[in-house]
Amino acid sequence: MKNMRRFGHRCQNKAFAFFTFLLCSGGTTLAAPAAPPPLAAETSNVATLSHFSDHWALIATNNVAFTLYDGDKGTILGTVPAKMIDNIAISSDRAKIYAAVSMWSREDHGTREDFLQEYDAPHLSLEHEIDLPPRALAVFKQQNLELSADGQWAYIFNMSPATGVSIVDLHDRKVVRTVDTPGCALIFPWAHGGFSSLCGNGSLTNVAFDGKKAQVTQTKSFFDADTDPVFEQSQVDRHTGQALFVTYTGMVYPATLSAQPVLGQPWSLQEAASQPKAGTGVQELAWRPGGKQPFFWHKADNRLYVLMHTGTYWTHKQDGTEVWVYDVVQHRLLQRIALPGPTASIAVSPDTKHPLLFAVQPSGKLFILSAESGEVTKTIEARVAGFLVVPTP
Repeated sequence: MKNMRRFGHRCQNKAFAFFTFLLCSGGTTLAAPAAPPPLAAETSNVATLSHFSDHWALIATNNVAFTLYDGDKGTILGTVPAKMIDNIAISSDRAKIYAAVSMWSREDHGTREDFLQEYDAPHLSLEHEIDLPPRALAVFKQQNLELSADGQWAYIFNMSPATGVSIVDLHDRKVVRTVDTPGCALIFPWAHGGFSSLCGNGSLTNVAFDGKKAQVTQTKSFFDADTDPVFEQSQVDRHTGQALFVTYTGMVYPATLSAQPVLGQPWSLQEAASQPKAGTGVQELAWRPGGKQPFFWHKADNRLYVLMHTGTYWTHKQDGTEVWVYDVVQHRLLQRIALPGPTASIAVSPDTKHPLLFAVQPSGKLFILSAESGEVTKTIEARVAGFLVVPTP
């Protein structure tokens, strides 16, 4: 009886082995389980994004794509398959995303193709490809690919190996001409009818284009390219043609771009912060601008955000530890934002109500901060590179 009670206890144990269950059930044969219902056929669909939000940002990710992030939620919305050596721009109406791409048939060699890709922003879907003349570029800069404010033209900087700019008609989807800019590089678009390029002698080359003909003019030198060069990442407002050219020491040269640019009075980032102007001495320690993408001009309220670090002359690539916020009109420091760590690149959402500050660390970590308070709102282990693109106002 003792053994029978023990056996009966085992029969009540739900975790007991299958053969024991058969004994407990009197050896009754179990019915085969019913066949599962057939799986429904899969159907594909395409998600649709809402209108491109002020708080979204395209950020280069691990050299395989630009990832679209929602800054409010810290989530990924989608990707655009462009590499870090490619260039990317968002149209003024935010309906299109353009990527200037170079590609080899065998990845790093073979037959080469250069083309401008047009993506539909709500679906991040590739719609058109426009063939480009051969171009050689090694790094991303927003100033390598720019768009006119009216959406008619794309300007693409080329090195083949001579420097020039290809002008693409985005309506007819074709290259209409390439303008040589010997000794000059990059693109700073005007409000209407052309663009300017920075030159190695400290001047600007200006290209007026009416859709058919291009007329080139050049300014006198306005900065010393040997002792205090201008950052290639200097800022321009494509809607107004206003530009801010910032030098390695922190001098700001305002300009209104056109066939005959109007240059304003330069001012110092350090003096605007009630500090001595930074010099070019090899042991002269000062707060200086630096990084991969060290500036963002917030046009809605005319504020210039600058990545700053303490260093000597020629540390213009050093990561920043603070963001200094300037009133561009009054030339004064408004705010200093301490960053969570060394930061390579920044961008600011274009809205005025609650703008966000995107900050990328060299490690690939992405921080999202309130541009008003400097408080960190999101920390994302994103493996991002130091290049960010946000929509224009």
